[in-house]
Amino acid sequence: MALTNYTVTFHGVSAHAALAPEHGRSALDALLLSFQGVEFLREHVRDDVRLHYTIGQLPGPANVVPDHAVGIFCVRSYSTDVMQEVCGRFEKLIKGAAMMTDVSCEFVKTKTLMGKIPALRLNDLVMANASACHAPGIAPAREKTGSTDFGNVMSKVPGCCIRVKFVPSGTSSHTQTFVDCGKNEDAHLAILIGAKTLAGTVSDILTTPGLLKEIQTDFEQNRSKV
Repeated sequence: MALTNYTVTFHGVSAHAALAPEHGRSALDALLLSFQGVEFLREHVRDDVRLHYTIGQLPGPANVVPDHAVGIFCVRSYSTDVMQEVCGRFEKLIKGAAMMTDVSCEFVKTKTLMGKIPALRLNDLVMANASACHAPGIAPAREKTGSTDFGNVMSKVPGCCIRVKFVPSGTSSHTQTFVDCGKNEDAHLAILIGAKTLAGTVSDILTTPGLLKEIQTDFEQNRSKV
């Protein structure tokens, strides 16, 4: 998925919440409004759009109007163009939250990843080589994927990922179980199978007349559909 991460900082005016609240301008209020705005935005985006947020820095005591609040946000879509369009709407949302609370805001794009363009002919070739190498757990392509910096490459030239199974079925990424499995013999074997699969794929491309052209044509056709 195409992805853009933001770090958003709101700057307000600190004040004692009981003695002089009228002097305060709450940065936390702006952050909370931005979270609520994201929830409303969810209703009016394409089905594949994903919007994530969390508090990046906790504010101070409850009896003090916070002059500083930080949020971490993420915008994703399978389409890079759609992701960029939603990012524009999100930035307006942040500015609106700042206006409603009379505070200032700044946002920094901390990461941008492009969406992958499918290279299905190349994918079929890789999977054929994976089968020849007796890769475990061969399965159809996933209907849903996350984000990867490889998307920045696959948006420009044909590319393909291979995921060799070394964890029990149903194991989620970003878990301790996944980390622990990475230290066992199955993980070592997965590296060897992955290397053999890629080497076999390269050999096929180099020795089969017209195969590279097929892959490039398939990629260009898929890119025109995105």
